Amino acid sequence: MASAVLNTVVLPPDPEQGNRRFAAALVAGVILEVALIGALVWYGETHQTKVVPPPKKHVIAVQMVTLPPPPKVVPKPVVKPTPPKPMPPKPVIHHSPPPPPTPHPKMVVPPKPVPTPPAPPVKVAPPPPKPVPVPKPVTPPPPPAPPPMSAAEKADLMGQYVAELRPIIQNQLHVPAELRAMGLSGTATVEFEVSPSGQVLWAKVIKPSPLGPVNRAAVAAVKSGNFPAFLQKMPKQNTVFEIPIEVGAGSSS
Repeated sequence: MASAVLNTVVLPPDPEQGNRRFAAALVAGVILEVALIGALVWYGETHQTKVVPPPKKHVIAVQMVTLPPPPKVVPKPVVKPTPPKPMPPKPVIHHSPPPPPTPHPKMVVPPKPVPTPPAPPVKVAPPPPKPVPVPKPVTPPPPPAPPPMSAAEKADLMGQYVAELRPIIQNQLHVPAELRAMGLSGTATVEFEVSPSGQVLWAKVIKPSPLGPVNRAAVAAVKSGNFPAFLQKMPKQNTVFEIPIEVGAGSSS
């Protein structure tokens, strides 16, 4: 097969032809720019934008006023319609016959009054004589109460009375035989209450002895005692005393 060889010849650019193209392009660009500027000027003259001045501001003075609260609306009470009252029945009229004519009254002439004799005078009894007041007997005032005694005076009176009781109790003391036989003795403190007349109301041992016969003998001697009445200045009331009593072989009885 035969092959064909294509020879391409590249010619160098013509400088004059390039200058002509550049000049033509430059002129075309100037013309296009002048036309564009003219169009802009024409558009601006035909479409001028009117400058609208800003609206004037109107200042209005506003004053705040506090309104009173609205009045309370009180609902009106609902009035129930009252039912119509029933019509009363018509009264039945009974036609009664007319009354008979009244007879004419008779005139009665009263008899003449008989004069009464005058009443006898009434005797008035004289008033009774006034009683003569009897003078009341004058009672003398009670004697003044004696001044209260001091504690020392009371203690002195009690000591004197107890001194009178001791020999009486000792004389009435009975020593048991077992104490005498064994030669034993003891002391018991007896508390007892005495009335102003000297009567023993009760007696008991408050500080006993270890020996039972001593306690029993001491209480028996107090209960059987016939004590004298209180001294004159002693208070006239029941009084409690405490006396130690010795019971033993050395006692008097």
